[in-house]
Amino acid sequence: MRASTQQRQRTKENPLILGSFEQLSVRRLTGALGPKNKLVGRSDTSLTSNGGFGEGTYNHWFQINLLSPAWIILAKGGPRPKYINVSAYDLNLTPIEGRAIFDVDSIPETRNGDVYHPYVGHVMNKQSNLYNYFFPERLDKGDERYYPLGVGGYLLCVSTTRNEPLDYEVCIVVEFPTTTLDIVLEDYAYLLYENLDESFVIADTVSDYVETGIHAHSLSEWDDAWKREHQQGDPFPAPLVPLATQP
Repeated sequence: MRASTQQRQRTKENPLILGSFEQLSVRRLTGALGPKNKLVGRSDTSLTSNGGFGEGTYNHWFQINLLSPAWIILAKGGPRPKYINVSAYDLNLTPIEGRAIFDVDSIPETRNGDVYHPYVGHVMNKQSNLYNYFFPERLDKGDERYYPLGVGGYLLCVSTTRNEPLDYEVCIVVEFPTTTLDIVLEDYAYLLYENLDESFVIADTVSDYVETGIHAHSLSEWDDAWKREHQQGDPFPAPLVPLATQP
């Protein structure tokens, strides 16, 4: 992907758009961060108050647009990944759920015959602010950080922690929840269907069944997506391989 604006001129207000996604996609981002130590400010080579050394950038900005709910999986690679930070931001400006404040009508206590309200003025706790809806049946136990992201834009910032030139590699998987439905008959035969509206299917599931309880990462599906979007001979990003949970 070529862009007219160089990354050193980009900010969070002007990121490089990686695309709008509605199917499984695998990408690799590479670049160079840190100072360039080039002479800037004058056309000649003398060092005066009007010139000096500069150029380079410490941050590269990218944006991913989701057309349907999906996960964005990131993995660092390159020669020195521990010196690279990858930060993600939600551009959808989803408001944080407000928390109520205890008043005199809530939780009274009696001590030595006196009634008082020990929590007046204190903010009530909300599990949603802790990403901790606990569902023991789910694979992620209800931790909202593992839920698919909503439709909208998401910002990625790749930055260096060193004041020296540093090459980086960041690998990305944009993965969508499966929408397929397998119907197994009592004799364990499969029922084939076309254009089936799942909302009309009445299923007698087991007590611990949770539709989103299993989120598998298929290496073969990731590899197929990579080959679909890249030239033949371009190797699959190695940092993503340990993240796969099935062949």
